[in-house]
Amino acid sequence: MTPLAFSQTNQQPADPQSTGAQPTNPQPANSQPANPQPSNQRPSKPSAVAAAASAAKLAHQSAPPSKVIRNHDLSDGNNTPEPGKSEPKPNDTTTQTAQDKATQEEEDRKVQQFEAQGKTFENEIKVQKGKIIDLENRVQSLNDQFDAWSTSHRHLNAAICWTSQHDDIDYYKSWCDIGRNLRDATDASQRQLAQEKVRLEQMQENIRRAGYGNAVYDPD
Repeated sequence: MTPLAFSQTNQQPADPQSTGAQPTNPQPANSQPANPQPSNQRPSKPSAVAAAASAAKLAHQSAPPSKVIRNHDLSDGNNTPEPGKSEPKPNDTTTQTAQDKATQEEEDRKVQQFEAQGKTFENEIKVQKGKIIDLENRVQSLNDQFDAWSTSHRHLNAAICWTSQHDDIDYYKSWCDIGRNLRDATDASQRQLAQEKVRLEQMQENIRRAGYGNAVYDPD
């Protein structure tokens, strides 16, 4: 123990100048160095929030203009419009309504005209039938008169009046003239009756072709 203490006592402090080291100024124990910089510090990076904001701004600037979707742009699967068709506009609806009204009025006019023409046809048929009835009555009347004439002189053969002999007998000449006139009138009425019947058939056929029923072309 004594030698160790002696060696420690004889040691001299090292001369700062002899060693080349710079003398250091002692600082208080509670003092700290100003602006300490860590020896391994790296350059600072932008935070994640700032990077995200910058990316969003860039994406917004480069994105195409957005389209505003309104209620009429929305549709479900049941109301998908057909290609080439569009919803009718108010003006189109008004025009269509006017066209439908005009069409209906035209149809009503045609129906009224058809019915009026039918009444005309019906009256014409009735007139024609009336003419035929009159002729039939006339023929019947002439036949009755001729029968009465032919029996007025039972002792004479009425056929003599259509020979040259009646001219030789003055007494029978006037009688034969009556019979002959009755026969001529009957024949003429019968020919006219036949013609009017043919005309009636032609009228009825034309009315049938025009689309009318038997109530028009063959009224009671």
